[in-house]
Amino acid sequence: MALSSILLRLLNVPAMVRHLMLRRGSKSVHDPENDLELALYATLFGNNFLHFGYFKNPPADAQTMSMADMKKAMDDYADLLVARVARGEKAIELGCGMGGLLARLDAAGVDVCGVTPDKSQMAHIGKNWPHIALDNCKMEDLPKKQEKFDVAINSESFQYVDLARGIKKIDQLLKPDGRWLMSDYFRFNKDAHNGSGHILADFEAALAAGGFEIAERVDITENVLPTLRYAHFLAANLALPVAGFMTNKFFRRHAFFEYLFAHDVKGGLKKIRLKTIDAEIFRREKAYLLLSIVRRKK
Repeated sequence: MALSSILLRLLNVPAMVRHLMLRRGSKSVHDPENDLELALYATLFGNNFLHFGYFKNPPADAQTMSMADMKKAMDDYADLLVARVARGEKAIELGCGMGGLLARLDAAGVDVCGVTPDKSQMAHIGKNWPHIALDNCKMEDLPKKQEKFDVAINSESFQYVDLARGIKKIDQLLKPDGRWLMSDYFRFNKDAHNGSGHILADFEAALAAGGFEIAERVDITENVLPTLRYAHFLAANLALPVAGFMTNKFFRRHAFFEYLFAHDVKGGLKKIRLKTIDAEIFRREKAYLLLSIVRRKK
């Protein structure tokens, strides 16, 4: 999953102009607002995690939070997963991002390997943990393996995968008594402001159809909401105001670009969807769950 900082994108007005030029000729250019929940903070903490933070004691006010608080919360999130995998078990992380969880599992004595479709993530992991085996592909395109795993892990990565294909792949990877460890958010229905995440009822039905059942279900929604509150606070009070200032400054110095692109750029800033990182909307429309899934006993 390729993630970039919304702060850096918003402040880099020349790059924004180039993006708009490309957008005019192609509809396939990635739009960072679609990943706004993570894009705001993914590259700001100097660690190797690309996921929400888990707050054991959620703060009530985002203004009291700091980057250090977010980093610790991201570490604590990883602890939830690592604690559910035993030393010596064979595990595969599907959608391993920058390798933060892989490294934690490896340090805990887990025999772990990873899968990512992103070549830059492959290079980063290979440089920092060259002994960890990797496959460069999407989860659903992973070639059949002779080896089977005690644990398959998806940490905020299964939402991008087709339900039927993904569950079939899990079935291929796990030992008969293996388990699937997942942490991700799910929509209650299709009308959510942000369409990311599988619909929970659809996911549960697909599990049953694939012969699986949920052995452990922990709702951690309240523990991850401070992530969104902090992201919303930074976007509303820092990123967007500064981006507006820098945009105006850039166009005052470059009248030609102002004539061509000012309308699109300024209109794009106004359309940034802060509702997608609104904690209260998230609470109404989604649940963030930690799941341990096993094959249904016959």
